[in-house]
Amino acid sequence: MTSTPAIAGNGSGTERLPVTLDGVPETMLWPLWHRVGLAATGRVPADEVLDDPRAAALVARIDYDFQGCFGRPHPAHTIRARLGDRLIRDFAAAHDQPIRVVALGEGLETQLWRVDDGRLDWVTLDLTPGIDLRRRLLPAHPRNRMIAASAFSPADWMDEIGTDRPCFFSAAGLLMYAPDRATVTGMLQALAGGFPGGRIYFDTIPHWYSRKTLRGLKVTPGYTAPPMPFALTRAGLADFVAAIPGLDLVRVWTYAEPYPRMMPLLSLLSRIGFVRDHVAPLLILGRFGPMV
Repeated sequence: MTSTPAIAGNGSGTERLPVTLDGVPETMLWPLWHRVGLAATGRVPADEVLDDPRAAALVARIDYDFQGCFGRPHPAHTIRARLGDRLIRDFAAAHDQPIRVVALGEGLETQLWRVDDGRLDWVTLDLTPGIDLRRRLLPAHPRNRMIAASAFSPADWMDEIGTDRPCFFSAAGLLMYAPDRATVTGMLQALAGGFPGGRIYFDTIPHWYSRKTLRGLKVTPGYTAPPMPFALTRAGLADFVAAIPGLDLVRVWTYAEPYPRMMPLLSLLSRIGFVRDHVAPLLILGRFGPMV
């Protein structure tokens, strides 16, 4: 892996900028590569790849061995992003007033520019390395606030969000890095209590994949994924949600279900009950209702 000085600049110019990241912060480059790289492979239908020129410009500008570290582009991160875009647009369309999107652990996601309707209020919440990188690589946006904090410590940042607008929380690519189940349930309990009527979108990995990361999963010879301690499958989902007052499930998908042509093998295997309930990663939309 390339070891280089910290990135510099403010998002302008054409020079290639090196980055130095490790651990969980480095994973912000992982979905960026897969979302952008997949579009160039021709392995999925052209009408289902993500049209994201801002992300493509980021990959072209960052001096990092994306392919060497993360390997062949995979559809999963594009599916997750496309579904998230759709759910945010649906939530916005369901409200007469402008909505607020709170992107937890946003990294280098460029979703704001894909879904902005000219009225969205967008809050980026990430650890300091992620916030710093966004400020240096992406242009300022007049309706984007940034908060440097851990999503898993909601008491540190919830009061800064505001409840004057309907809130959609995106936690895509985040919860698997929580140290334990109690951390996840605690965060969701806090959000359900603080933002009734809101929505939350998140994904989960299965237990077999979590165990591989805890043993040191080599994604490629040049990259070892950080530990992902939190896992959840459909078989345990009902008990998990029952422990979080105020959280209701709206919809649950396997990764293959939103756009089955992008992952045809998983789409086929997910028809098998054991695979669907115990093996497949999930995409989940939840609703925060009144506390009971």
